[in-house]
Amino acid sequence: MAQKHNKTLPCSDREIPNEHPFPQLTLFLREVGLNSERTERAYRAGLRAFADWLQTHGPYHSLEDSWPLSPTPLQTADVLAFRSWLLANRAQATATTYIAAVLNYLHFLDGIDQLPAGVQLGKLAQQRKRRRVERNQAASVVDLDEARQAMPQVVGYYNQRPLPPQDDAYNRRLSLLRDRALVNLLYATAARLSEILALNRTQVGNGRSPTATIIGKGQRPRTLHIMPYAQDAIQAYLRERTDSNPALFVSHSRNAGGARLTQSGAHNVVKRAVKALRLEPTLSAHDFRHYRATQLLRDGMPLEVVQELLGHADISTTRAIYAPVLGVQVVREWLDNIDQPPQEVIG
Repeated sequence: MAQKHNKTLPCSDREIPNEHPFPQLTLFLREVGLNSERTERAYRAGLRAFADWLQTHGPYHSLEDSWPLSPTPLQTADVLAFRSWLLANRAQATATTYIAAVLNYLHFLDGIDQLPAGVQLGKLAQQRKRRRVERNQAASVVDLDEARQAMPQVVGYYNQRPLPPQDDAYNRRLSLLRDRALVNLLYATAARLSEILALNRTQVGNGRSPTATIIGKGQRPRTLHIMPYAQDAIQAYLRERTDSNPALFVSHSRNAGGARLTQSGAHNVVKRAVKALRLEPTLSAHDFRHYRATQLLRDGMPLEVVQELLGHADISTTRAIYAPVLGVQVVREWLDNIDQPPQEVIG
């Protein structure tokens, strides 16, 4: 009797390899499976189809390559080409699910700082929804920056929501207190989402410490600065926790067993507020980091200090990410202040 993994792949009619098609896929699917086993199965199939397509149609891989395939050479154009292939060769529902699997996997890689350099998540999301904002052109940088100005509203959304009663059987009260603490801490620290979710209670002194020492990207120690409003939100959350889990943020859904909050769970916290407030749909938890860095630079914080805050090993990284936004803004401010309309020059 043939085993399950001997079924053929959807693009090339060859047998499915035993291995996962991409690195970190076990962790990604585990997070997806916490919310829905059905979605986990669909995403697994979608990513196998993507790997098969890359080896059959893509420019960087061949059928001789063994799984897992390195996502490093991936480009935005590859994902868009796969989407076009799906729409031409698969049912609409299948195409939608498979491209969602690829995009969510790429967002997962972005959350752990392993997103391929050639992949622009913003462009993919906007292409998918027929939007015109693009991340790496001057006009698009400004549009995206304007969208990010709404990030404080996400914090306000959770801060202003009324707390459910304490005898809530579905843990909605604890979940709201957690969500408040999460968005306030993301806003205050400008840390990577993966760094925030890895925190334990003791690292933040149960909400009483103004700093937390973490091991960031590249195994470099870094200090997170926790502002008083974030400390207050953390303390309010931890006061009502009765579990012994050392993790700062845990899932309070009834089927999660109090496990540490996952990246997808944290992204959903932000997405709920973005949807409720009708903000730019591509905004995510990671945009807190970009918003805060840009805000602090505009308020005069030196680039070297922002580099330290963000945990960038090289200041050129900080400059490359934030100079386009600030450069456009500075030029605009100068023009607004000193430019003369032609009629004034003539007159």
